[in-house]
Amino acid sequence: RMDLKKSRYQNFVDLYLYCYYVAGTVGLMSVPVMGIDPKSKATTESVYNAALALGIANQLT
Repeated sequence: RMDLKKSRYQNFVDLYLYCYYVAGTVGLMSVPVMGIDPKSKATTESVYNAALALGIANQLT
């Protein structure tokens, strides 16, 4: 609902928060769907952090 009344954000923190809610969470939800390669040496936390960052980056671009 953040984007129903607002199309511009006052600062990057507000924009980042919006991106987190609309796209970052989608990135987080994709991890269990796609899975983590059992051979991966990455920690579960780093995989989720990367998924979050990718979702936010996709929204920003």
